[in-house]
Amino acid sequence: MIFRNFLFSMIAVLLVLHSAPLSADTKIPKLRPSGIKGIDDRIRVDIAQFPWKTIGRLNKDGNFCTGVLIGRDSVLTAAHCFWNKRTGRWSKARYFHFVTGYEKGKYTAVAKGVSFVTAFPVLPNLKKTPLRREDDWAILKLDKPLGAKFGYMKISGKSGTQFLKQAKRNGEFLQAGFSRDYAHVLTVHKNCNMTSFSLLRGSKKPVYIHQCDATQGDSGSPIFYKEKGEYSLVAIHSATGQSSDGTVIGIAVPSRQFSGATTK
Repeated sequence: MIFRNFLFSMIAVLLVLHSAPLSADTKIPKLRPSGIKGIDDRIRVDIAQFPWKTIGRLNKDGNFCTGVLIGRDSVLTAAHCFWNKRTGRWSKARYFHFVTGYEKGKYTAVAKGVSFVTAFPVLPNLKKTPLRREDDWAILKLDKPLGAKFGYMKISGKSGTQFLKQAKRNGEFLQAGFSRDYAHVLTVHKNCNMTSFSLLRGSKKPVYIHQCDATQGDSGSPIFYKEKGEYSLVAIHSATGQSSDGTVIGIAVPSRQFSGATTK
């Protein structure tokens, strides 16, 4: 009897706690997203200002990546954003919408995809062939010239170990995107660290290894180099991985991979 009374009392307490509304200062623990290296350095910026207004969300069926305008009607993003894991096929460009000035459900403009190009002469079957991260880029042609209104980014011709050494002395790197845990605002990691320019295992072309706080949703997000107030696009974020010692790293496609590409 004593145990039964105790059990009923505990159930009543749990029901009260479950039904009680959360107060304004109630803090809910938040899981740390993959891709945050050390302290979370992401901040919000004024999305109406350059270069942030060149960045947008690339939406499809409730999912999204990040893209950046590189021409009047051209958006650069990660190639894997077009791969549909559910169907095991590459999606059509027309299913994607690029939204600029997006913040908390509001936006300044939207355009629809027309076609896209990648590094691959023939799109590989990613169920059978692993994606090479050094080739993880795509350029989407839009049905509207959003770049004419909002501006677009200059692609840097610089890359490599020597560039990194020089850049760290003279300027800073910045990564900006729509992270999955902050899906409705653009966040930026200013002065983030580009650690090396090196080959991944089995690769023939080098990639950037970085410590920018980029998570899911940041795929295709630009990494800018700022020197003397001028911005240039030096890479796009592709994936999060681990180094041999277990350190969380970011992998970015260098600008030399896509600088000469054009949309069809």
